[in-house]
Amino acid sequence: MANSIIMPKTGMAMEEGTILEWKINVGDKVAKGDVVALIETDKATMELESDYSGTILAILNNVGETVPVTKVIAWVGEAGEGAPPPTAALDEVQSIAAASSEPTAMSNPEPSVAESGVAAAPSAGHGIKATPAARALAKERGIDLYAVAPTGKAGEINIASVEAASTGAALPAGSRPAVATRTDTVVPLTNIQKITGRRMAESRQTIPEVTSHIKADVTDMLLLRDRMNTSISALGKPGKITINDFALAAAVKALLAYPRLNSVLDGDNLIYRGGINVGMAAATKRGLVVPVIHNADGYSLTGLSLKAAELAAKARDGSLKSEEMSGGTFTVSNVGMYGITAFTPIINPPEAAILGVCAIEDSLKMDGEKIVNRKIMGLSLAYDHRIVDGAESSMFLKEIKDILESPLLIMV
Repeated sequence: MANSIIMPKTGMAMEEGTILEWKINVGDKVAKGDVVALIETDKATMELESDYSGTILAILNNVGETVPVTKVIAWVGEAGEGAPPPTAALDEVQSIAAASSEPTAMSNPEPSVAESGVAAAPSAGHGIKATPAARALAKERGIDLYAVAPTGKAGEINIASVEAASTGAALPAGSRPAVATRTDTVVPLTNIQKITGRRMAESRQTIPEVTSHIKADVTDMLLLRDRMNTSISALGKPGKITINDFALAAAVKALLAYPRLNSVLDGDNLIYRGGINVGMAAATKRGLVVPVIHNADGYSLTGLSLKAAELAAKARDGSLKSEEMSGGTFTVSNVGMYGITAFTPIINPPEAAILGVCAIEDSLKMDGEKIVNRKIMGLSLAYDHRIVDGAESSMFLKEIKDILESPLLIMV
């Protein structure tokens, strides 16, 4: 009897997945637990395992196809057995959907311009100064008037202008060269980018977000970081402390002092989360992902640094597991490496706030009668005003600033 391999549903928000690679071919023998495909979900790339042993009877979808969750994508059964008819795959989906609390999406989107093969017609050149004869010739030869250099005495496009654009002949002195027409390129969004976009739009539409900015003198923090990294290297230990590690550690300390920032809104109730699970926004080739350090208050600074480095590496290669991207209670987003001095990060619902870490700038200050150079870092806190008011959010942000300015506080 043939058994189905389906597009898995790995989270409540997942609606579809994309097949990145098939690890098997029709006729191959597989055992239960063997990896049969590489799938891109709404959050990461994952390996799809077979739930059955047998022979691959049919592969129903090609590499690159996006498939609704629970849809049958392959059949496995006894060698020599025929694959079930296409209607069997539909029946399988409907039976799974009927048993689920969420109906399976089975949409048939309209083809895009790129898929339909319908090319855009050249511009008629409305608003361009051109003679009727030039317009007629341009239309006949399929030339966009916006790409034709005017060569007429009054600055108009004439027949000679169109001829020059058509043949590539040299233009009279003083006239501008024709600009080559470039075609548009259609690049489909990845599943991660589509889901991120929907969630960010939801955040903007439903959360009364306010952003506060502050600057911290991190001169001493940078000196401490350099000393720690020198010691780590000398002892032959793995890892390297980063600026973001200090920001994560400072946020954890501040959340312990101000637990309202570690809560979520549930109707008319506020739920103070038991664990401090800090998400760290990470940019990847497939889009933005937010791996989560669970129970972050249980790590030392070096332990937090190693865990953050591990999750960042997994984010880059797409090997994050679902549980490593869920359950976050607070997020830190660092764009300082791009020279950004202040920004408004978008809250990741249902969290109460997100901390933005900005660039470090040199600033000259007076120290007694001497002028000294200090390292100043910007911090931006976006918070849900339904959960936190301006006073408490300001105290929370100042707490982070104070910890970063006295970095030994992180060690205690």
